[in-house]
Amino acid sequence: MRMKRLFPLLCLLLPLCLLTACEDNAGEEDNSEFTDNWTQRNADFFSQTMAQAQQAVAEAKANYGEAWEDHCDWRVFRSYAKMPGGPQTDSICAKIVRRGEGTVKPLYTDSVKVFYIGRLIPTASYPEGRVFDYSGIYVEDDYVFNPDFSQPRAFAVSNLVEGYSTALMHMHVNDRWVVYIPQELGYGSASATLLPAYSTLIFDLQLRAIYRKE
Repeated sequence: MRMKRLFPLLCLLLPLCLLTACEDNAGEEDNSEFTDNWTQRNADFFSQTMAQAQQAVAEAKANYGEAWEDHCDWRVFRSYAKMPGGPQTDSICAKIVRRGEGTVKPLYTDSVKVFYIGRLIPTASYPEGRVFDYSGIYVEDDYVFNPDFSQPRAFAVSNLVEGYSTALMHMHVNDRWVVYIPQELGYGSASATLLPAYSTLIFDLQLRAIYRKE
C-alpha cells in the first residue's frame, strides 16, 4: 500500500496559515464529515473522553488512595497556563500506553525528542481518526515508534500548542501516552487542509529524550 506523506511537526511551531497538505487525493475526499456540526461533535467527543478519564481516576483514588496512580492508566492535567478552578476545557486528559522510567519531567524551557502520531476524532471514513501529522516517514505504529526505523523529532516544549506542552511537562522518558487536547488548548479557530478549525487533537506520543540548557 502506498504511504502518504503529511506535513511535519514543524507545522506545530509555525502559524497554521503556512501549513500545506501533501495528500495526492485530498481534493477527492468528501469533507462533509469534517464540516457537518464539526465543532459540536468535537466538543462532545472531548467531553465524553474527559468524563471517562475523570471517572477512572476517581475510582482508582477511592480504591487505592495515595497509590492510585499505580492502578489507573488515565490522567487529567490542567493546562500549565491556566488558573485552578477553570472550565473542563482548561485541561487535557491522557491514557497511558507504556510507562517509562526515571523521575525527571520536561520543563517549559527544555527541549525534547518524541515519536508521535496526530489524529482527529473518529469519523465514518476514519474510525481511528484521520492522521494530520506524524514523526518518521511512514504512518504506521510499528514504524513510527520503532527506534530501529524512525528518528524522533526534536523541538522546544515552549513552541508547541498549549495542550501538547502541558502533556510533555508531566511525562517521563519512554512514557507513551494517547493525549486528548480540546480545541481551546490546540489550534482553536485556525485551520489547514488536513486540520479543520475547532478540532480536538489526539496525539499518540512517546517522550524519548529531555534536553536542559544547563
